[in-house]
Amino acid sequence: MTSLRNKIILALVLVGVVLFMVIQIVILPENEAQSEQYQLAQQSPLTHDLESILPYKNKYMGATSNLVMFNHLPLSDLKRTFQLRPEKFTIEIHYEDMTTDIEAKLFKQAMLYNSMAAFALVDNLQTVEYRFSDTTIVATRVAIQGLFGDDLASLLTKEKWRTGVQDKLRNDQFIEEGMKKIESI
Repeated sequence: MTSLRNKIILALVLVGVVLFMVIQIVILPENEAQSEQYQLAQQSPLTHDLESILPYKNKYMGATSNLVMFNHLPLSDLKRTFQLRPEKFTIEIHYEDMTTDIEAKLFKQAMLYNSMAAFALVDNLQTVEYRFSDTTIVATRVAIQGLFGDDLASLLTKEKWRTGVQDKLRNDQFIEEGMKKIESI
């Protein structure tokens, strides 16, 4: 009787050890790799996940929560601080980096993409100023609407976002025209 109980206990311990090893050697590293891949994809406007920023939709700018969306947009890996200017309906983002530290095409795509996201998510936001150590980029709602259409919020579905925003950012001519519409000072 005790021999059978010992065999059952030993079998359960072995099953537990095998399951623990499978989790540690296979499942956890695979999940970590997928998480790293997802985070890397979030740094590109072409592969960014719209769902990660939808919780930050707001009618009014001025709330600190408006700034949190920039932690989920491309260039979020760059060190930066924020300043809200509610009297001007403006968000200022102060980056420590220079624009030349960022690959040129990615930089331009991110300026257009992040601006589009900010204006689509915050209804009364009028200006986003990206202040880098070597230049300042000023994006206005009017300029972004000229590129993507008047009703920016209507693009906040996966399919419309992909076709109306991300696919457009694959076109070099569109990117160059867009960068001419937002001011560099």
